[in-house]
Amino acid sequence: MTEAPRTRDIWRDGMRRAVATLGTIAPPGEPRWPIALQATVVMTVPLLIGAATGHVEEGLLACVGAFTVPYFAALPRLERLRLRPLAGLVLVASSALGAAVGAHPLLTSLGLILVAVGVGAAVHAYRLGPPGPLFPVIVYGMSAHATAAGEPWTTTVGWVSVGCAFAVVASIVPLVRRVHWLVVPRSLRQILARPEWDRGAREMLIRTAIVAVLGTAISMLYTDPERAYWTVAAGVVVVGIVPGRGIAATRGLHRTVGTIAGVGVYMLLGMTPMNPWLLALTLGVLQFITELAITRHYAITTAAVTPLALIIVTSAAGEFGTPVVVGERILDTVVGAGLAVATALIHAPGPPQAARLNLPPTAD
Repeated sequence: MTEAPRTRDIWRDGMRRAVATLGTIAPPGEPRWPIALQATVVMTVPLLIGAATGHVEEGLLACVGAFTVPYFAALPRLERLRLRPLAGLVLVASSALGAAVGAHPLLTSLGLILVAVGVGAAVHAYRLGPPGPLFPVIVYGMSAHATAAGEPWTTTVGWVSVGCAFAVVASIVPLVRRVHWLVVPRSLRQILARPEWDRGAREMLIRTAIVAVLGTAISMLYTDPERAYWTVAAGVVVVGIVPGRGIAATRGLHRTVGTIAGVGVYMLLGMTPMNPWLLALTLGVLQFITELAITRHYAITTAAVTPLALIIVTSAAGEFGTPVVVGERILDTVVGAGLAVATALIHAPGPPQAARLNLPPTAD
């Protein structure tokens, strides 16, 4: 007789805590502005060059190299430099696969599942940390959309590769400071230790796979196959890297609220005459805010990254400012985030057994 109320109280208390986090900004940790500045530079420079040379669409494709910057941000600079080319290669491979199958809806759907689950397996087994499979999924979907609209495979993949290469070069520049050479970097074998398929990693991979398969299937059957990658992206980012029901509920709530705010920002920007120079400035500001807020308030981060992604995709397709995408993105986010939160029931109730599970590699 008392079991049901107790369970109900637990759920109610958990949702109350999740809602309360919307009004809470985490205390500052390590300074984020160097990462934010580097990501902003990698985002804006290709766009500025494209604006100056009349190749804005190519600049939009190259600016996704900025998506490599958040990976391994907790590591010393020299170790980060060793791993960033791997992040770039994953993005290029995702782009190549998406561009190759973009004209075939069924193959595109299967490829989406492959990218989400494959990258998710590496993230959870090797403890690669945030942002997980999010950006490979977005780049895959963007590339598939571009080639389906008639963009040549070589153009799409080539410019994504240029952007990722530029991100690696930008990682080298800060090494002029002597302080970065005082830390002896570990080898790749040490950083990427043998995968540990413990309970946490298995549960997180299962959740990622469920979100990828169901998110793709729902988009194929009930919404729009071309938007499946938005649904899956919203789901895998809510799954995150740390097990726990409470964490999933909080991230799902923040993702939904942040997306609604973000599409509102996109609508306001869509009413602004957007020349290539203003486009570069806008994306740079949104990228800077995203990287500054990511460790302190996830809804604010989502409110910045949502218009950022929308502007890149719609501008590359010549659809910037189209109102119809607003409702579509909210629906896709609700579906993806809802799936991710539901899969959290795979975890046992209560706090995760070990908070270290699925955290990124760190120096000893």
